[in-house]
Amino acid sequence: MKVISKFFVVLLLPLLLNSHVSFATKSTMAEQEVIKKQHGKLVWADLYTGDVDASLKFYRNTFGWTVKEFAKDKAKYHILYDDGQAIAGVLARDSKRNKTDNALWVGSIDTDNVSSRSELSTKNNASIILAPHDFKLYGKRAVLADPQGAVIALLELDPSNINHKNISNKWDWAQLFSTDTKQAALFYQDTFDYSIEAINSKKDSFYLIQAGMVQASIVKLPESFEQRDRWVNFVEVDSLTSILSKAIKNGAKVIYQPTGNSLAIITDPNGALLGLTQQESE
Repeated sequence: MKVISKFFVVLLLPLLLNSHVSFATKSTMAEQEVIKKQHGKLVWADLYTGDVDASLKFYRNTFGWTVKEFAKDKAKYHILYDDGQAIAGVLARDSKRNKTDNALWVGSIDTDNVSSRSELSTKNNASIILAPHDFKLYGKRAVLADPQGAVIALLELDPSNINHKNISNKWDWAQLFSTDTKQAALFYQDTFDYSIEAINSKKDSFYLIQAGMVQASIVKLPESFEQRDRWVNFVEVDSLTSILSKAIKNGAKVIYQPTGNSLAIITDPNGALLGLTQQESE
């Protein structure tokens, strides 16, 4: 598995604290440009879990994240915060719906138009799991399964909603493990306007490029794993060694850690795959 050593980070513009209409218009236009530059990038993630309490405990104790609960009717949506910035959502999942996963991380990629991209994805043989809807915290959202079954979410950030300024930038990479990498690459190229570039001479691994930046990658799923496509989302941590030690102590398993690389993939105690990368020093 090949991962770029330094991932691209888009810096959000500071909020203009001026209520004058002309400044507000300029601010919105500036926000639109900032958002446009991160189209195709992993910007948010949600953990669907059959045991919310156990999952919250693991991520609090392992990563030091804090939790805020939002209640809607009988459903509860928890937001995890990393150093005061929102980094992920956690919600209950009926594990009986998919016995292969007790928990599942679903990453959200930034896109220009959730509705049109969702419609195009169905024309390209994807399945809509959660139809386009208002995600009041940040904009509009949808969840789909690509033609080979990998689950991914789309997030259309609202430039007039300043909440997205408080999203952590530590989700910095997404990698699709696929049984048919060429077919997968063509789907993401045709549906979401990624440019694709071969990583190796075999041309069976690909970078997904958008807004002039490499945003994600597609690699061959190892034969030792169950043969079904899945995305793995990578979160940046200050110390990989420290986090791995805590994760193992708290019930996680390390399933991938190449020698000499500052990255790893774990499964949390409830079975959710999560990638880790070490933050590079300035």
